[in-house]
Amino acid sequence: MKTSALQRKNNIINNIDYIIKSRGETKVSFANRTGVTRATLYKILDGKVNNVQRSTITRIADFFGVSCEIIENHDLQSIELIENTLSPDGDKNPAAVPVIPQSAFLRCADKRVGQLVAHYPVTWFFGEVANTVALQVERNLGNLFFPGDVLIIKRHTPPQEKQLALFSSPTQALFVSDIHSGAEEASLLGAIIEERIQ
Repeated sequence: MKTSALQRKNNIINNIDYIIKSRGETKVSFANRTGVTRATLYKILDGKVNNVQRSTITRIADFFGVSCEIIENHDLQSIELIENTLSPDGDKNPAAVPVIPQSAFLRCADKRVGQLVAHYPVTWFFGEVANTVALQVERNLGNLFFPGDVLIIKRHTPPQEKQLALFSSPTQALFVSDIHSGAEEASLLGAIIEERIQ
């Protein structure tokens, strides 16, 4: 069934709004991270753009690890609700997650997962996999993780209570903390959703 132009427009608006809220983003952070201008984002969300450019949809879809087809033609909130309700962990198909060496991790921070899977070995992960990568520890990360350990990282996702996250800063490069370090120059890379200790 083909989606009408009006339904496509409404799907885009609703899905962007849902993604921003469910991923803990603000409109400003969303615009900055996706490369979509704030003016464009506000016009889309206010319903003033009838035909959103494909390049804009691609940026949004790539950033959140979903397809353009889903953003344009489906209700992402309903899809995620069904997946979370009907597919308990362990009853899902595994997804390939690229395993990036610690020495290359910062250089890969802005690359799409699809690009990374083509250039790095993969590991399998059962769970919510949108925008998920793995870090192969090469040098100690504090006193928690050591060479050979693999950390599954949900990129651009803040940690939940007592959950560890991966950060970077000019002085510490990569470091792990359960809260934002408070240093203004520290950048959140993502929440650690699984640890595979060697």
